[in-house]
Amino acid sequence: MTTFLKVDDELKRTLGFLPDDELLDEQSLKRIETALTAAEIYVQNAIGQGDKFYQKKDVAPLYKIACFAIAANLFNHPSSATSSTTAMAIIGQMRGAYAVFREEQENGSTSESRQTNTDD
Repeated sequence: MTTFLKVDDELKRTLGFLPDDELLDEQSLKRIETALTAAEIYVQNAIGQGDKFYQKKDVAPLYKIACFAIAANLFNHPSSATSSTTAMAIIGQMRGAYAVFREEQENGSTSESRQTNTDD
């Protein structure tokens, strides 16, 4: 399983920390890193394996939002964390995109080549 995301200022702000926040100690940073890794594993297991898929230009922002939403839940509610509705909605969208991606990988085709002209 490959992880792509790093703890950045955006994730810190999502969790309520400012970049140079005194409350953001080493232990908190380690918890954030662990929550983010767990979130990435969760998302990838929910959708499927494929490093190239998660790095696609149109998928990467959705992947990041879903992972951040799950990481925030894991960080803020470690004993009772469940996936957020935001993350689950995005995962649903990404599953459809992943199915198309896998089909294109297996068949060597693109979605444009499968379209037919209906004006004929």
